[in-house]
Amino acid sequence: MCNNHLIHYAIHLRQRGNVEQSRRYLFGLLTSPATAGQSYLHIAWSYDKEGNEDRALAYYRLALAQRLDDEDRFEAEFGLACTTRCLGRLVEAEALFHRLMELYPQRSEIIPFYALCLTALNRPYHAIQLLLGLIIENPPTDAITHYQSSLRTYYCEIY
Repeated sequence: MCNNHLIHYAIHLRQRGNVEQSRRYLFGLLTSPATAGQSYLHIAWSYDKEGNEDRALAYYRLALAQRLDDEDRFEAEFGLACTTRCLGRLVEAEALFHRLMELYPQRSEIIPFYALCLTALNRPYHAIQLLLGLIIENPPTDAITHYQSSLRTYYCEIY
C-alpha cells in the first residue's frame, strides 16, 4: 500500500475509534517528507480525542514544522490554539487565537473558541463582542437574519 493510501487508511481507523492502530500506521509514515506533516497532525488529533492534550500539543508543533497544505496548516494552528487553551495556558492561547484571526479572518469557527479563552481570562466583554459579531455576520436562523440590520446597528453603538 502506498503512503497516500496508508494515511487515508490511518485516518479512517482514527475516525472509527481505532486510535492506537491508527497511530501505529501514522508513526510509520513519519519518515516520508510527503506525509510527515499530515501524519503528525493526525497523531495530534488522536491524542486530543483521548483527552491527552499534553501529548497532542507536541505533535501539533511538529506538524507545523513540516510541509502542510493550506487546510492542514489551518487545522494544525487551530488545534494548537485550542489545545493550549484546554491546558490552561491562556495567555499563550490568546496570542495564538489572535494570530489565527489575523491569518484566517474568514474562518468563523475560531471565534467561539477564542471567546472561551477570553472568558477564562476574565474578559467576557471582548468575548461577547466576538460572539455578537459572529451572530450578526453569520445568522444561524431566519429569525436572526430578519433582525440582522438592527443587531448590526446596536452592535456598532455598543462597541
